[in-house]
Amino acid sequence: MRLKPQRSVFLAMVIAALLLCLPLVLLGKSPRISEVRRYVPMQDIPKPVETDKWVFTADKVVGDHVSEYLAATGNCTLTMGEDSIRADYARYYRDTGWIYLRGNIRARWEGDFLEATEAEFDLNNMLGWLKNGRIFVAKPHVFVEAELLERKPGDTYAFKNARVTRCSGERPDWSMTAAYGDIKLDGNVRIWHSAFRIKDVPVAYWPWASLPTGGKRESGFLMPEVGSSNRLGFKINQPYYWVINDEADATFYENWMSKRGLMQGVELRYAPNTETKAMFLGTWLNDARVDRTEADEDSQFDDDGLTRPNRNRWWMVGKYTGWLGGTQWRVKADMDLVSDQNYLREFKEGMIGYDKISSELEDKLGRSLDDADSLVRTNQIFLSRSWDKGGVVARAEYLQNLMFMNGNYNDSKNFTVQTLPQLEGFLWKDSLLGSMFEFEADAQYSYFHRNYGDSGHRLDLRPSVSLPLRSRYLTVIPKATGYQTLYDTDKEDASITINNVTYVSDRTEDGFNSRTVWEGGVSLFSELERIYMLNEPVQPTLSNSGVSRWTRLRHSVEPRVEYSYRPNRTGQSKLPYFDSRDRLYGENETTYSLTNVFDRRRDQVVMVANADGTTTPVLQTDYLDFLTVRFAQSYDQNEATRKDLQDRYDRRPFSDFMAEVILQPEDYVSLTMRAWFSPYMGKITEHEHLLTLYKEGLGKVYMGLDFREPVDEYKRTRDERMNILRAGATWQFAENFELGLDWRQNIDDNRNLETEVNLRWMQECWDMILYFKSEPGDTSYGVRFDLFNF
Repeated sequence: MRLKPQRSVFLAMVIAALLLCLPLVLLGKSPRISEVRRYVPMQDIPKPVETDKWVFTADKVVGDHVSEYLAATGNCTLTMGEDSIRADYARYYRDTGWIYLRGNIRARWEGDFLEATEAEFDLNNMLGWLKNGRIFVAKPHVFVEAELLERKPGDTYAFKNARVTRCSGERPDWSMTAAYGDIKLDGNVRIWHSAFRIKDVPVAYWPWASLPTGGKRESGFLMPEVGSSNRLGFKINQPYYWVINDEADATFYENWMSKRGLMQGVELRYAPNTETKAMFLGTWLNDARVDRTEADEDSQFDDDGLTRPNRNRWWMVGKYTGWLGGTQWRVKADMDLVSDQNYLREFKEGMIGYDKISSELEDKLGRSLDDADSLVRTNQIFLSRSWDKGGVVARAEYLQNLMFMNGNYNDSKNFTVQTLPQLEGFLWKDSLLGSMFEFEADAQYSYFHRNYGDSGHRLDLRPSVSLPLRSRYLTVIPKATGYQTLYDTDKEDASITINNVTYVSDRTEDGFNSRTVWEGGVSLFSELERIYMLNEPVQPTLSNSGVSRWTRLRHSVEPRVEYSYRPNRTGQSKLPYFDSRDRLYGENETTYSLTNVFDRRRDQVVMVANADGTTTPVLQTDYLDFLTVRFAQSYDQNEATRKDLQDRYDRRPFSDFMAEVILQPEDYVSLTMRAWFSPYMGKITEHEHLLTLYKEGLGKVYMGLDFREPVDEYKRTRDERMNILRAGATWQFAENFELGLDWRQNIDDNRNLETEVNLRWMQECWDMILYFKSEPGDTSYGVRFDLFNF
């Protein structure tokens, strides 16, 4: 059987690395593991005596009150509080508090375990040394075996000719042998002239290393990421982690790809407090491949009308949330700049790929990025402040349009609107002069700039008045809103054709323009409820311990009707178009909905421990909205009386009928279903379904179906049909193995959109993840290791 070229390259590099590292590893001296015993389980340590002085016992003690020291043999034991020491032989020096120990030494000191064949300690401060010793530092979960271990001031152990690992056992799965090093009790481990070993086989040499053990952060190399891809070739990404200070750190990446070259990256993180966070990443690649024509591009990139002739490729992305000065002005900043339209689509995987970085930014800072295939990247900064009655927001936005980069289209014809700046003020809804009316308002000033097309100023005012009328059975809220918009712009007749689409401005006036529009509406809603008895309440008795059942069911129904009216404002074509605020179309629409919510009460009897060691049955009650059913539809009066394009489009005033069901009877199962039915087409035009099952210790299974039918109507047009089936699972099929699957398939053309399979092997002190991923245009696979998974 012949190996594929990529696999051959991978194996050759691994063998070369082993051959290069092995001679260096063999230069180091291995510790005499045969003379080191396993650490003693807690039950073998004598029960501590509650005292603030050392208590010494032994089978035989030699010495008297005039002797310089006491010598003891047989079960020599010293205890003080939670700390204890035991040995076959002990010699205690009275004047200095120094003790010499020999034979089967076992100790527990401040939660750590020590073993040795010979040792000396100063009992006043527990400084000393161990020969052929082993320590287990509990907080970072680290084992250190060495020919010589020294306990030094500052809660530090120094060692020589040692083996360090997080795995238990005489033959750990992985370890690092070192000429010398030290470990602090807060978890910081540093070693010099180290050999990394799998079982007892040396596989790599490091002149210096620092191990992340779950305690204090420490700079050092992280585990590399290794894989292979049809598009990128063999790839290995080696990160280095740098602790800048208590509030900031950075990770440097050297990501080598055999077909593309060396990509370098740096990631910065900053978090001085819980309210201030920042994360930024910059990557750069001198690409070995260029795509000067669309034919040179991968097949999935050749339909956008753009080429990628550039070798210099980069991505700068990040977000910041914090305060300006004190805690009154809030600042949010988003950056997303990229060298070309294909960068994020090509480099989606891995430590510094789009998928991982986008997910981290959303998780840690709560804001997502534009899609990887979006040709417009959003960069913006917000400055905001709130008071009791209102607030203000200042904003600047720069949109990077990738169509006008790398010589694809002339930037002087770039019609992208830049908002520099935008100022907005709000008045929160509140009583109007102490009356029954409520008032709220929004005022926004913006300056818009673009290289090609209209630029200028806009002031948009939107005051609103409402009157809540509430009774026992019905709530009615009429509302009126005014729109006053003022413009001061420079007219420029812009017309440019891109990918057979012509972008044109048909505005006929420049200078000062204005628009006045009003809107009115009313909301009517009510809520009816009924509570049903399902079972008798559970009594908190010993015989009912562990009993759990539903006892109450609450069913609430909320009918709602909303009507909105806005007159059709003609003449808006003479106004510039910067964003959606510049076009206010007529409305005469009624929306009606019915929402059903089912809420259950569950009683459960649990046993609670008392201070005296006994237990008492206690009744616990919890509530859950386990089922929601909602229906909604709209009727458009303007569409019912429309005269425009009747020869092409029939009048369809009723919107699709929407039905939604959300079911979650227990924590381990959830089902969400939404469907839209067209009364005119007589079929479902769109539906979404997702079923998720979860069981702790076993895994998770989910399956979903997303469907969209092509629609060609006066109010909406949807050209493409979408019928996507997605499924996934994580299955812990054995104690240490977990299998994961994520799959998406286009049912219509039977085209696989994405398939990813990964196998995680979980051990006491390491995880190994094997993965395979297939998507249009690329297939990749690789392996990742996590040695510090505590």
